[in-house]
Formats: sequence, structure tokens, C-alpha cells
Amino acid sequence: MKKILILIPLLFLMLTAFAPASTDIAIIVNKENTVDELSLGEAKLYWLRKIKKRWPGINKNIKPADRKTQCSEQDTFYGSVLGMSAGDVETYFTQKQYENAEKPQDKFPSDASIIDFVASEPGAIGFVNLASLTDAAKSKVKVVLIVK
Repeated sequence: MKKILILIPLLFLMLTAFAPASTDIAIIVNKENTVDELSLGEAKLYWLRKIKKRWPGINKNIKPADRKTQCSEQDTFYGSVLGMSAGDVETYFTQKQYENAEKPQDKFPSDASIIDFVASEPGAIGFVNLASLTDAAKSKVKVVLIVK
């Protein structure tokens, strides 16, 4: 009985030590974008292109950037910003494509490729791990929101 009472707290500590930590992410846009800051709600509406299809000020099509495969950054963005699951996001863009012939989000394999896309595409909006924003990366894109 004593062994069980000792093993239970140890098992609990081991399991909590390997629990995934929340990933801090940055929502980024192209340097030419006139938007300097977004709220969580605005980031959701722009990324999903719910209110507008073009950015104010620069009149460029909004082009959301996503990750190709599931990762902690995507989990944080989908959950904390969009309030959606990965399946919900895919369904949303499939439905938009079917109803309005809207192009789905562009997908990239890494934070570096998202940063490069956002830097080269004036209408882009994406999310990356906050740790990926080196000084060189910050010189290419504008951070409009940090999600912790």
C-alpha cells in the first residue's frame, strides 16, 4: 500500500513534466501593410477574410499563411485566435472555396518559409513562433499581435 501511495504522486509528476507547453506566437504582416496592431478578434477576422478581402490602406488581397502540418504554433493560433479546431479550419476554407471560389490559405513547412512569404507578399498575414523572430526576421515583417 505504501508503494502505491508513493508511486501515484511520482507518476503524476512525470506526466505533468511532459505536458505540452503553450507556444508564444507572433501574428505578422508585410512591412508595407498600414496596420500596426490587431486585437485577437481582428486577427481572426482578417486571417479568415470574414469582413474584408483586401487590406485597408494598401488595397492588397488578404493572403493567410498557415503551416502544412500540425504543430504547436498552429495549435495555439487555431485555439487562442480562431477558436477553431484544425478540422473546423479546413472545413471553413473548403466551404469558402466551394461557395465563392476563394483560394484557401497558403501552407508552408516552417516558420522561416512563412516569414519569407509574408515579407514578399504585401497582403500576407501569418503566425510564427515568437522565438523564430530574430532581428533579421523582424527586419522583413511587422509584428501586429503577440499571443501568449
